[in-house]
Amino acid sequence: MNFGVQCVPPAELLPAFAALYGATPEDMIWMADACTAGFVALADGNEMLGAIGTRPSPQYGAELVGGVFPGPVRDEVVLALVRAALAQVGRVYLFADGSLFPAEALLSAGLREVGAYRRLSGRVPYRHVDPPVGVRLLPLAEVPGPETRLQALQTYEDRVGHHAVTPEAAADGAGGFDSHLSVIALDDGGRGVGVCRAAIEDGEARMDAPGVAPEWRHTNLRAALLNEVNTRLRASGITRVNVDSWGDTPGDLAHDLKLGLGVMEEAPILALG
Repeated sequence: MNFGVQCVPPAELLPAFAALYGATPEDMIWMADACTAGFVALADGNEMLGAIGTRPSPQYGAELVGGVFPGPVRDEVVLALVRAALAQVGRVYLFADGSLFPAEALLSAGLREVGAYRRLSGRVPYRHVDPPVGVRLLPLAEVPGPETRLQALQTYEDRVGHHAVTPEAAADGAGGFDSHLSVIALDDGGRGVGVCRAAIEDGEARMDAPGVAPEWRHTNLRAALLNEVNTRLRASGITRVNVDSWGDTPGDLAHDLKLGLGVMEEAPILALG
């Protein structure tokens, strides 16, 4: 089968994104709006074989979102789309979940594994950890200032899989998180140096793995943030938690496994450039 790759405005990716993700085009507007460029692979007769957009990341060039449809030239299509995006933005990464982005073909083409998305689940852990000297832990609700919240949220930005934080992310309820269950870390100067956000959904907790400023990562601040959020969850009567992480280190993973959490989902993050 012959096919070609075309560069298109991100808004033109909406129908393909909707089909790839099993959603409506309206549900995908946020994703297309976040992209700086779009690429589609079309077979003879304009059959859509795949579509990707480039979503900027502060430290890693751009995340590729979208994917390819099943078919006999699937591997060739995904490689052509990735190379087209690489030529435009210079450095790319993607979540190789095995369906939208097949990992084997990409690894064979020279992409390397640089991290992973994981969902860990289990009973709400108990392991008391005090924060390091010079850091206070407070409920996010008690620190309403958007600047401080943004400082804390920006601690994720150098980790692969994360994007530049927008002011909207600092608002109460952003991402569906509960500001009374979520916890922020402040240093002696009142700067946000860490955050761990959580919410309760269908009787279980949903949590993002903590973000910690680079200068505090050698301390136990990450563990202290987890402990503080888990304490609040237990006080709310919650017994099970699901933790989502992007680009956590092997040490971070080892810590969470020792808490009794188990990996329920995992997708490697592959990069090129």
